[in-house]
Amino acid sequence: MLLVLLVALATGSVACSSDKAASPATTTTTTTKAAVTPADPCSSSGKAPTKYAHVVMVLEENRTWSGGRSPEVGVGFSGGKMPYLAGLAATCSYYTDWKETNGKQNSLNQYIGLTSGVANPNTVFDCTPSASCQSTDNNIFRQIRSAGGTPRTFVDNATEPCSPGKNAAKHIPALYYQGGDDASFCTKEVLPLSKFDPNALPTLSFIVPDLCNDGHDCSDETVDSWAKKTLTPILSSKDYLAGDTLVVVVYDEDQPVPNLLIAPTANKGEISSVAGSHADLLKTIEEVLGLKVMDQGQLPDAISLRAPSGV
Repeated sequence: MLLVLLVALATGSVACSSDKAASPATTTTTTTKAAVTPADPCSSSGKAPTKYAHVVMVLEENRTWSGGRSPEVGVGFSGGKMPYLAGLAATCSYYTDWKETNGKQNSLNQYIGLTSGVANPNTVFDCTPSASCQSTDNNIFRQIRSAGGTPRTFVDNATEPCSPGKNAAKHIPALYYQGGDDASFCTKEVLPLSKFDPNALPTLSFIVPDLCNDGHDCSDETVDSWAKKTLTPILSSKDYLAGDTLVVVVYDEDQPVPNLLIAPTANKGEISSVAGSHADLLKTIEEVLGLKVMDQGQLPDAISLRAPSGV
């Protein structure tokens, strides 16, 4: 299961009409000054930018809001063990209901769903990347690359590119994509977490904490501490403080899946009028980066999360 932290910066969006590279946009996107502080990151009364230039996703594991198979964190991280994330939930947005890609499958199928929209029948039961365990579907990494952007996966507890290191391959979807030219970019695009710089973000930063920091093997307190350490530099960056950053936190499975949307313009508090899902999140990522929504898997029926949350 995973917690996704999605950061989007509106200073130069990626545009794409299909899987082919798009020419740089000739128009300028107008954004509203956020006027927020790191201590109060969702307090702007301005409008959300139409497009963003960067997305950062951070992933965690093995929790549910309540009533699922996994340990409960409490709706809005209200269980008392995650004060940092609870503080963000109190001032930003979260959905009280959220559906994973495939409720009958393990982590890998959810990660593939989050990045392609497809409940792929070949990436099941947390299999290891191989000729029989792979996806050739289009995916957000390929979309961004084809549009001239820079997708990157940053792996905690890895020291070499294109490697899980001491992390888990099943939590690194880029290792499973073998369609098109995906495999040839692995060394360039799958990097140790030590290479991540919140002040020099690529178009997409897909951050994979290790099995302790993601909650798989360790406590909620550990996850919360790691999330604070990881999020604070992002929420303190000049791009976020200027109103150009979106952060989405989401676990990968066990409905209702914990989630959190952080942006200067995010609406305060819970969203219960509609449910969210992994497919909805992927569609929203495509929208904020100016990409065409892929016509595959669960995406044709997905909704945008932007209006309900104010991001």
